Amino acid sequence: MAEPITVETLGSALDLIGRPLMLQALATVADGKPLPDAIPGGVDAGLFLDELKALRALGMVEPVEGSPSGPYALTTPGRALVELLDALTAAITRPAADSYSIT
Repeated sequence: MAEPITVETLGSALDLIGRPLMLQALATVADGKPLPDAIPGGVDAGLFLDELKALRALGMVEPVEGSPSGPYALTTPGRALVELLDALTAAITRPAADSYSIT
């Protein structure tokens, strides 16, 4: 079961929305992608790794020794944040149940 959404977690989610490269780094860890394959084309690897370091400082990811998917894994707050962002994405992209068509 997911951790409850807190003001701090929601604040972190909103802060990340303005940092697309950090969102990409978070998604990379959540998807278990190897880091070399996950760095978007045209993006400096150092900038991408800086975003991973920032996620670590926020407590969203933690280092993992010997992981096949890379040196980081989501923490409990990181998993909660990914679930919150997924729910937010679903809510934004879902058609409104009460929408009406005027002809």
